[in-house]
Amino acid sequence: MNDAGDSSPDASTSAEDEKGPLPGLFLVGGVIKELISSGDAHVVREHLSALLQVHNLVVLFGSGASFHLGSPQTRNLTNAQVLELIRTAGGDPTDDDVELLSTINPSDNGDLEQLLNGLQLAASLAKQAGQGSVALGSGSSARTFPVDQVNTLRSKINRALAAACRLPAAGANLVPPFDTDPLRAHRLFLARLVRNRRANLPRPRIFTTNYDLVIEQALDELGYPYIDGFSGTVDRRLNLAYYGLDFHRVETTTQSVVARAEGALYLHKVHGSLNWRSSLERDRATQLESLEVKQVTAGNEGDELVLIYPTAAKEADTLAYPYSDLLRLLGDAVQQEDTAVLVVGYGFADAHINRLLLRSLATNPALNVFVADPKAVLADEDLVTVGENRDAVGLFLSEAGVAPKRTAIAALASGRDSRVAVLTGESGKFSELAELMPEAGSLGNVSSPTAIAALIDALESAARGTTPATLESDSV
Repeated sequence: MNDAGDSSPDASTSAEDEKGPLPGLFLVGGVIKELISSGDAHVVREHLSALLQVHNLVVLFGSGASFHLGSPQTRNLTNAQVLELIRTAGGDPTDDDVELLSTINPSDNGDLEQLLNGLQLAASLAKQAGQGSVALGSGSSARTFPVDQVNTLRSKINRALAAACRLPAAGANLVPPFDTDPLRAHRLFLARLVRNRRANLPRPRIFTTNYDLVIEQALDELGYPYIDGFSGTVDRRLNLAYYGLDFHRVETTTQSVVARAEGALYLHKVHGSLNWRSSLERDRATQLESLEVKQVTAGNEGDELVLIYPTAAKEADTLAYPYSDLLRLLGDAVQQEDTAVLVVGYGFADAHINRLLLRSLATNPALNVFVADPKAVLADEDLVTVGENRDAVGLFLSEAGVAPKRTAIAALASGRDSRVAVLTGESGKFSELAELMPEAGSLGNVSSPTAIAALIDALESAARGTTPATLESDSV
């Protein structure tokens, strides 16, 4: 998972079941620019192609970019589903946990963010009052629970959320082609993102609220180098000064710079990561203690996970190290001249991030925003209605006879700001957006290392008289 509340899962709906996949709808400045129903989306591709050539390119990933890999649902969960989430992560909920959960969530229809808020608030109130227990419920159903039990259940849920973000999820029923190639969409998106930009432009900067390691795994498979803010090799520590570094190719004998290395980018995980751990360490020279954030290998547990969990304290947590510094980098990035932000799978549920983006729209006239989300703009039936009306192109949503949802993304889609574009419906899914990204053109870009390796294999196979493997156009 990934930060709860970012975007709704691509769940099937009645309209989708009855009429097949929901049509895609592309709006710019509140105007319907294209209806996408057959895969022909040249208007979207042309728009994206222009955005990929801006001077400063920023990508913001939310949890919607991982739903096709089994990222867990965090809303409308029964108590039994919460307990199963804990068991799946290897936890062992006790009878006391079951009773506490049913008391704090009597409706049996839970939002994990609200549930964690309630547990955190209950423990905080007891601590403030100097008491070792807290009373929950009312009247004859009121119960008293030890604070340690409240904190234990909260910790179990947090750990379960983190475990559920190890993607692709074990045992998940992934749809083709992701059942055999889970990272295809991420590789395709990242490859086209990097290879469509001119070589003289600054590196793309990716920011994500997700805890999972899918982006890193996809970049490793592509063979693309990236800077994630960590220094060291064996003992990797967060050192934000590394975001000021870059990759260059050098002549081996003279060590003079030949050219800037191709295919590199910057990665910022603004809410932490599954492979981050914190520790308090003492400097050998000064004996002063400081908080260190380390990057560990898979399976190397210990110390505390460095994650911002989905609670009411989420925004306050971002004021602490290292989140405040990472968000400052996001704020700086969206304030630059000639900047585009591609927002993928992020549902604008985090006030601290929304504030950065919306203030930048207000103060930076050279900022363009592209948002992709399948469900946040129109109800399914309205989306189908507009998708079947070719005369809707060129109209505002209100003129097309439909009312947008009461969401932040719907407000952006309805706003009459030509700098804002929104892609919704089936095409707004990350897996579909990756396919809509413009293919690499003749901009002097080079193939990725994996593409070159595949080409060498194909040539060697041809020389041996065997049938070479088929090469994909984007080598993903």
